[in-house]
Amino acid sequence: MDKKVAFISGATSGLGAAFARHFAQQGYDLIITGHPDDKISLDIEELKIKNNVNIEIILADFANENDVARTEEIIKKNKEIDVLINNAGFFFGKPFWQNDIRSLESMIKVHINTPVRLILAALPNMTRKSKGTIINLSSLVSFMPVPQDAMYSATKLFSNSFMESLHISFKDKGIKVQVLCPGFVRNTNFHERAGLKLSELKNWQILPWMEPEDVVKISVRNLRKKNKVVVIPGFRNRAIKFFISILPRPLYYRFATRFLQ
Repeated sequence: MDKKVAFISGATSGLGAAFARHFAQQGYDLIITGHPDDKISLDIEELKIKNNVNIEIILADFANENDVARTEEIIKKNKEIDVLINNAGFFFGKPFWQNDIRSLESMIKVHINTPVRLILAALPNMTRKSKGTIINLSSLVSFMPVPQDAMYSATKLFSNSFMESLHISFKDKGIKVQVLCPGFVRNTNFHERAGLKLSELKNWQILPWMEPEDVVKISVRNLRKKNKVVVIPGFRNRAIKFFISILPRPLYYRFATRFLQ
């Protein structure tokens, strides 16, 4: 009998790697992707031997059409994929107007176009089996527009609405849908790819930091709660989201100017 398979994008470090370790420990074979320029901190060979699983790694830049199309075909052909996690992403770490149009379009491709296409590729087999799990990585800043990276918070806001819509469509069809909205997460390539040092994020210290393994535990725990679709890990992160939601917009703009740039 074939094993279940989990597909995880952006799984070479940080949250994606933590998801990979979790599902490998649960006996899933893995298909994982990583950006060609990223360091691979996930110990793939150790994971394979320790958990007796197969792991296929795809080096792909999801701003590149050929890489997206190649990954789509892999998902379409693998009928055993029960878990799809769209974790790949990046941010610029500088204001909107300091980026060129090609860079801005790349973020739309990676954060919006690619997750939509990979989910669409996985759904036929999931609906046929009436079973599956889809997780999209969003962010706490999807609830709080930030001057430091307008495109990042905007593209993550799309993910929230899109995944909630999918939940409504598939909640009675055996497919679990979650949009995971963490704040800052340690041990990732995320900030390094943006060319930022942690010392440069001192204005953001109002936001708490979490370990990737803790975020994954919360995500998996909430998958068992039928109606828990939007998941914000950490009490302080949830408190910040609540505070932002009740704050009059003019006051929020002053807060963002002071703390979020």
